[in-house]
Amino acid sequence: MVKKEHMKPDFENPEYWKALINNGLSKFYVLKILYEGPSHGYGILKKLTALTGGCCIPTFGTIYPVLRKLTEEGYAKILKVSNDESKRQRKVYALTPKGKITYKIALDVWRSVIPYIYKAIDFEYEDKSKKNPFLTPGLSKSARKKT
Repeated sequence: MVKKEHMKPDFENPEYWKALINNGLSKFYVLKILYEGPSHGYGILKKLTALTGGCCIPTFGTIYPVLRKLTEEGYAKILKVSNDESKRQRKVYALTPKGKITYKIALDVWRSVIPYIYKAIDFEYEDKSKKNPFLTPGLSKSARKKT
């Protein structure tokens, strides 16, 4: 049996940071979309794409485990299984009252944390980006190596 090696994170890769952010926000995003109304997994993904402008979008591999966990723990329920035009069956998820309360709690927590995140980001870019080209937004790893 071959052991899977735990890969070391590549802190210099923007995709690493995007994945980290996606993992941290996935449950919140799903709660937000379901708070707005019932949806199926694909619908959630489409709404998240629109919500985030294509940035920080969880994948199906992330969304469905979140939906399963929310359902198992009583935060969401399956309303019905619908057939779309392709005759596939889709589960439509909705928040339970417990899930709606949980979304509001999560929203309050994110709102309380965001000013500090913004302050840290604002500080980095205002104070250091002019002096340090490595902190310039959009500078790729290959461009940093050339510097």
